[in-house]
Amino acid sequence: MNVLLRNAMDLLDEGVLILNKDFKVTYVNPAYVQMFQLEEERVVGEHIHDIYPNLPQSKRVITHTIEREKDITLESMEFHWRGKEMILHFKTKRFIHEGEWFVLSRIVDITKQSQTEKHLIHMIEEMTANVVTIAKGYALLPLQPILREEQRLILLERVPVQCQEKNVTRLVIQFSGISEIDQEWAVLLRNLLHSLKLLGIEVALAGMRPKVVRQFIENNIRLNDVRTFMNISQATKYFLETGLKANF
Repeated sequence: MNVLLRNAMDLLDEGVLILNKDFKVTYVNPAYVQMFQLEEERVVGEHIHDIYPNLPQSKRVITHTIEREKDITLESMEFHWRGKEMILHFKTKRFIHEGEWFVLSRIVDITKQSQTEKHLIHMIEEMTANVVTIAKGYALLPLQPILREEQRLILLERVPVQCQEKNVTRLVIQFSGISEIDQEWAVLLRNLLHSLKLLGIEVALAGMRPKVVRQFIENNIRLNDVRTFMNISQATKYFLETGLKANF
C-alpha cells in the first residue's frame, strides 16, 4: 500500500479494514483497532472469521461483499462485541490493487448519536401527547408545534389511549403553543376530535391566538359541536361548574 495513503488512513476517526479475496486482513487503522478492542499485530494476516468466530451471518457484511461481489452500505447495524452494545454505520467498497481484488470497509460508531436521537424522539413523543389530569375525569392536552411527521401519528394514537387509561371524560385542547395552522392541521384535528368523540369524551378548545382564529376562518375549517374558550381558566371553570369535582 502507498505509504502516503496508509498514513492518511491512519489519521481517520472512522475505522478502516481491508481484506483480500481470501478473507484475510491486509490492513487496519488505529481507529478500527480501538473501536473493537483489538491489537493490530494480531489482526493483520488473520482470517476475518477467526477474528469474529461467532458472528451471526446477518452481521458478516464483508463476507457478503466478497461472496456476492457487491458493495454494501448499512446506515445502522446493531453489533454486540465483548460485552459492548454498539450501533455501527457500515460501508464496503471493492477495489483492485496490482491486479488483485480487495474490500475496503469503513465503519463509524454511531452509538452515541443513535442514543441521542432515541432520547430526542422520546422527548418529542412526551411533549406531543401529554394528557395532564386537572381534576377527576377532566384533563388538559397542551398542543405543540408539529416539527416531525411522526408527531401526527403519535398525537392520533397516544392521546385517545391516555384519555382512556386516565378515565378522562372531558378534555381541553390548549392552543396557546400553536402560532399558525393549515389544512394538514385541520385534518389532524378533525381526526383526533372524531376519535375522542367515539370514546365518549367531550372536547373543548382553549387559548387560540387571533392569528390562528383568522386562519380557521380563511381555511374554512369548521369544528361543529366543539366548545371554545378564551383560556384554560374559563374552560376549567366551566367543566368544574358542570359536575366535575377537583382531585388536587
